Amino acid sequence: MAQAYILERLALVTADWPLDKTAQDKRLMPRTYQYGYLALAREFGMTLPDNLKSIKVIDGEPRDEKKETNAVNRISKNMNKLMDKGLVKCLREGNPQTRTKGVYLLTIGSPEENAEVEAYVRANLGL
Repeated sequence: MAQAYILERLALVTADWPLDKTAQDKRLMPRTYQYGYLALAREFGMTLPDNLKSIKVIDGEPRDEKKETNAVNRISKNMNKLMDKGLVKCLREGNPQTRTKGVYLLTIGSPEENAEVEAYVRANLGL
């Protein structure tokens, strides 16, 4: 069930292919998610603190590190399942040490279309 929610969210926040004029003007990448697992976890409300004792202020923002870690791990496991099913492809792994977010491509088209979209994204992101 969680995989369906993640896949739906990725589809809602990414631009479609072929890109329309608005998406081109905004320089959006088609079917590409690159905001990180923590952003997904926050959108799903998975990082909301259970109590005040668990809150720490980090960079001026109240956060619950334990819940964030657990949520990111859950998102990661489900993204791996989506990748195993061939619905999502990782174009670049994220790296918390360098604060680099992963780049994920939704592979929801035909094999030919997916290859075309991937080539476009790789060329425009320098991957």
